[in-house]
Amino acid sequence: MRLTSEKQIPLKIQACAHAHRLGVPRIMYEPYKESRLYLVVGPFAMVVASLILGFYWFYYALVFSWWPAWQHMVVLSIGLAWLLIGLWTLLTPLTTPHLCIYLCPKGLIYSRGKLEVIRWDQIALLYKELRSSDQLVHHSSSTASKTSKTSNAPISPLLNYTVLRDDGKHFVLNGDLPHLDRLGGFMEREIARYLLPGAISTYEAGLAQAFGALLVDARGLTLRNMVAGNMSDAAAKASATRSLPWSEFERVVLDDTTLSIYRRDDSWAWVTLSVSGIPNLWIFKGLTEHIIKYLRIPITEPVAIEQTARPSQFAAYDAGFTLFFGALSLSKDGVRLSNELELVPWEEIASFGVGESEVILKRIGTVDQWYTLPLWTVADLPLLRQAIDYAFYQQYLQ
Repeated sequence: MRLTSEKQIPLKIQACAHAHRLGVPRIMYEPYKESRLYLVVGPFAMVVASLILGFYWFYYALVFSWWPAWQHMVVLSIGLAWLLIGLWTLLTPLTTPHLCIYLCPKGLIYSRGKLEVIRWDQIALLYKELRSSDQLVHHSSSTASKTSKTSNAPISPLLNYTVLRDDGKHFVLNGDLPHLDRLGGFMEREIARYLLPGAISTYEAGLAQAFGALLVDARGLTLRNMVAGNMSDAAAKASATRSLPWSEFERVVLDDTTLSIYRRDDSWAWVTLSVSGIPNLWIFKGLTEHIIKYLRIPITEPVAIEQTARPSQFAAYDAGFTLFFGALSLSKDGVRLSNELELVPWEEIASFGVGESEVILKRIGTVDQWYTLPLWTVADLPLLRQAIDYAFYQQYLQ
C-alpha cells in the first residue's frame, strides 16, 4: 500500500478516475515484490538446452549416427524439455499482467492489463474467503522462505476478497496485495453505506433477503443448511433449517473470522458461522440492527459494553466534552485535526480509521476530501480506535 499524491498517479489513471467521477486516486495497492529467481532459472535452462542440442548437432556424425532411433528421440526430447522449461520460466512472468488497485473516494480502479472501474454503487456482492488450517501452514512456510526477516507476527487467515459488479463480472483481490484486510474493511463500510438503504427498503416491502446460508425476512432469521437444498424429502429439509424470530433475537457479533448470532437471555451463541463466503456481511449486520431498533427491541450489546469495558472517557464524551488525542480531537460535534482550522461534522464523515502508519479521514460533500495524520502525531491509539467506534455507534442511534 502506498499513500500517493496526485502527481505520483499515472496520467491514464487520473484520466480514468476523472472520466468516471471517482474523485482523486489517493492510495495505490501493489503486490509484494516477487522473486526474480526466474531471471536465473530461465536463462540457465536455455543454456542447458542449447548445450544438449548443439552437442547433438555438431557431433551427430561422430557419435550419434550409429545410435538406435529411440536413443536419438531421448536426447532430442531432453533438449526440447529444457528449452520449453526455459521459455515458460521466462515468458510467464513477462506475459502476466501486473495487478494494481487504486483506491478513490467513490470506487476502485482495477488495473490488470486493462483498466476496470468499480464504483461503490456498482458492487452487487462482496465477500471474503479465509485460509484453511493447512493453507495457513503452507502460507507461513512459503512466506518465511521468501523473506529474510524473522517475525513472530501471526499469519493473516484472509485469503482473498471477491467483488461481483452489477454487470456480473467478478474481480478477485488476493493475498498478494499488502494490507488487504484494511482495503477489504474499507470496501465493506463503503458498500454498506450505499447498499444498506436498499436492503432496508426490501425488508420493509416484505421481501426475504439471502446472505449466504442466512435468510432475513419479516418473521426473523432462518439458517438454511445448503446441503439440505438438494434433499428430496421435505421433512429432511425442514429439520435442516433453524429459525430465530425477531422477538427472541438479541444481537450480532462480527469479527475477522466469525459471525455469531445470539438469542435473547442465552449466554452462548445461537449459531456461529465462518465469515468465509458469506456475502455483504456489514449489510447483514446493519440490517439486523435497523430491524431491532425500529421494532423497539433493546440491543443488549452496547449495555454490556457500558457496564463492563467502556472507558471512562466516554462519559465525558456523552456529556459534551472534547476528547484529545494529540493532533486530533473528538467531540459530539465532529472531529478537528490540528492541521485544519474547521471542524469536520460527523454527518460529513464517510469513513474514519487508524491505519498502519497514518490516521485517514474521508469527508463527503460537494467534493470528497481526504485528510491524513501520521501516527506519531496521535496519542493513545487503542483508546482512539474505541472512541471512533463508539462515536459512530452513537451517530447511528440518533
